[in-house]
Amino acid sequence: MDFYQSAGTLVLGSRLKRLGEKFLAEVSKVYASQQIDFDPSWFPIFYLLDKNKRMSLREISDTVTVSHSAVSQLTTALIKKGLLEVQKDESDGRIKLMLLTKEGEKLVESSKPIWKAIQQSMLEITEETDLLSELTSLEKSLQEKTLSERVLDKI
Repeated sequence: MDFYQSAGTLVLGSRLKRLGEKFLAEVSKVYASQQIDFDPSWFPIFYLLDKNKRMSLREISDTVTVSHSAVSQLTTALIKKGLLEVQKDESDGRIKLMLLTKEGEKLVESSKPIWKAIQQSMLEITEETDLLSELTSLEKSLQEKTLSERVLDKI
């Protein structure tokens, strides 16, 4: 029995993180095999900007529930790579809007067949286990009462 199985729910967060890291490593192999320079950690931003065309840093961070700082750091790196550009919001010049450059759009288009194949493959995996509905239930439960609140109630 592996450590994560024997420790059970005590290491659930670590186990989910490990699984996520495995998924990202496998997806990285797919991009590399297709000679596409795409880091899987970029996916949420590229996906959102492909769908919405322009979004502020705040909109991106709120949508993917990641800190504003993390989104800012990633978008800055993508701007330096020439994949994103910044425009000021016409109605509020203080707001910076992110959008894909032509190079970023090309990268999205070359990545879409991979995204589709990933989606199909992950659907196969999750249908076998009903993982998505279980994760949704877990997330809802943690929204109602956080893990720290639950732990502190028991100390």
